[in-house]
Amino acid sequence: MKLDITRGIQKKGVDVPFDLVDVWGEDRWNGDTIAYVRPVSVSGTYMLADETVILRAVARACIESPCARCLKPAQVQVQAEVNEAFVRDTGDPQQEFDEDAYRYSGHVLELDDAVRTALLQELPSRILCKEDCKGLCPQCGADLNVHECSCQKDLTHRNPFSALASLLNEDEEV
Repeated sequence: MKLDITRGIQKKGVDVPFDLVDVWGEDRWNGDTIAYVRPVSVSGTYMLADETVILRAVARACIESPCARCLKPAQVQVQAEVNEAFVRDTGDPQQEFDEDAYRYSGHVLELDDAVRTALLQELPSRILCKEDCKGLCPQCGADLNVHECSCQKDLTHRNPFSALASLLNEDEEV
């Protein structure tokens, strides 16, 4: 996702609006592969102040990932604020950079890393196909959203720790 800042160079100190749309493929997040199922959009303003470009924008994406409980594809809409500083890289080896600032050269800002970081930070820690997803049976792997399996009923008889449950009495203090 590239932002041409030529208009901003002519109007230093003035907010210049922009709208960008780009198609992204797949990414890695929390050990899963996620897919951007619709184009990623970014809109906002940028302003040039000396050799620094201040970017204030909102990014939007629809991301698909396996459900954390049943592994079916699940989609989530994500919106993130992108407030970043881009510092011109002059090529001078003596030039010092703030480690939090992005670099640019010429008249084009490469926004992919800043937008990707902002979007991934806004994702929920677990993506679910629906809030009440029952997941998969830990014994046979059946999808419990579709039908119950007999494993869940027999689980207390096969569980070696089920005998400990009889030692607990709600009225007794331990």
